[in-house]
Amino acid sequence: MKKCVVILLLFVLKGIAIAQVSQNMTLLANWDDNTLPVHSGLVYNDIWGYAADGREYAILGSAQKVHFLDVTNPASLVHITAFAGGASSIWRDMKTYGQYAYSVADQGTEGLMIFDLSNLPASVTKVSQITTFFVRAHNIFIDTQTGRLYIAGANSAPNGIIVLDLNSDPANPTLLANVSLPGGYVHDVYVENNQAYCSHGGNGLHVYNMTNPTLPMELGAITDYPEIGYNHSSWRSGNYLVFADETHGRGLKCVDVSDLSDMVITDIFRSTLLAPTYTNSIAHNPFILGNYCYVSYYHEGVQVFDISNPDDVVRVAYYDTYTSHTGYSGYDGCWGVYPFLPSGRILGADILNGLFILQLSFPVLPVEWGAIQAHEAQGKIKISWSTLTETGLCAFDIERSPDGRSFASLGQIPGSVMPSSQKLDYVFWDSQPIAGTNYYRIRQVDPDGSANWSELVSINLQAGETAFKLYPSLLSAGQMLHLQLPTGEWQLSLMQSNGLLINRCDLPGGSATWPTQGLLPGIYYFSAINLHTRTQLAERFVVR
Repeated sequence: MKKCVVILLLFVLKGIAIAQVSQNMTLLANWDDNTLPVHSGLVYNDIWGYAADGREYAILGSAQKVHFLDVTNPASLVHITAFAGGASSIWRDMKTYGQYAYSVADQGTEGLMIFDLSNLPASVTKVSQITTFFVRAHNIFIDTQTGRLYIAGANSAPNGIIVLDLNSDPANPTLLANVSLPGGYVHDVYVENNQAYCSHGGNGLHVYNMTNPTLPMELGAITDYPEIGYNHSSWRSGNYLVFADETHGRGLKCVDVSDLSDMVITDIFRSTLLAPTYTNSIAHNPFILGNYCYVSYYHEGVQVFDISNPDDVVRVAYYDTYTSHTGYSGYDGCWGVYPFLPSGRILGADILNGLFILQLSFPVLPVEWGAIQAHEAQGKIKISWSTLTETGLCAFDIERSPDGRSFASLGQIPGSVMPSSQKLDYVFWDSQPIAGTNYYRIRQVDPDGSANWSELVSINLQAGETAFKLYPSLLSAGQMLHLQLPTGEWQLSLMQSNGLLINRCDLPGGSATWPTQGLLPGIYYFSAINLHTRTQLAERFVVR
């Protein structure tokens, strides 16, 4: 059955003033089935979302089941179906990939449940329940760019992580690796383009290159920091990451991860609705979309922070899903949040009060831009750019100008169909660039006609700076690579073919050498940017 929620602006309970229920956030609906069993003081746990064919869905975990709800119309929610995994569990975690949803539980012996969502909104089908690789796990994450499923906190990987391949058959994953990691037990993980950010509980946050999942390479770690606690979970967007320590009285940390060998905490921020009486609040799970970090907070509901200034993070909205708290002891309130639906609506899951559908009272930009670059190759210009977040259903117009003022469209390519909070890369070739300086920008277009633009990038075909050479172009790992850079000061970046940065340094023009020890077989790129003119050049080589 459904339970209606009435918003009250102020509560007074046992003589303690409790702050207002919401700020800049509106409750659209609440679904709570009072017939569901309570397990260890909990009815519900995690939440995830899914969108297809213009409809939106919530995937909600409870102690015994995984629930699928149609939330397209918040005024008329539909509970489509639910599946029992075979045990009662405090912890469940769900993620989606293509038309499939995946679920694990950290109690019992359920293994990995896989659901086919292609027949929504009519029905959902459980197509697999696999116990081959593990029987219980704490969390899962899917690197959608590589089609890999990462399992954290599994019984069969107590000091590391399991990696499954979803590419050949998402309904029947295959094992890529079960490896131990230097940080030990992995409580939760965020993965982007084979870079895994592992929350190791009391051992802090470690980052690994998982390109070869059987031989992970540690890229950096942050193990001693202010307000250190139990490193619980993290989410990255661009050069910044937010992680939560699941320990009372510890704030969330915003971290500059542009240099993984020297990660720097830029700000520590928190929610304390019961301050000044109580200040020992505790965050659970952070997610980043655009300039905002959405956090499920025990006792304090869904909290939204503006992280556009990483040195000064500011709370801009919240909705308290658990107003009966009189302190911060224990682990009640909001377990999970999902902010990635195309409509911009936010899903929250409260341990006792069920599913909340919320709406911010201010607009959120549909695209957060990453880098845009232009490279010359055999008389053509390769324009490449990335987005850090997309809300889905957009297109990109590639625009060129001879003077940086008057632009014309060269063509259009589609953006992501589904909402994305991971870095997405795009490429467009200008086969007939103009003589002299070419200015490029990307115009993002939404179905409703709204638009915004990327930064401007330029390249001069007559600047005499196209003589970037490297040799040999085919070599074995361990051989020395020779480079010839034009006159000037250059920032040189070594990247994998998928755009993953391996190393970066500044070099003067002239001859240089670069060691290739440790590189796996594959295609690699050098990007050279003139530090004064911002001219960008690129060359590739292959390790066999």
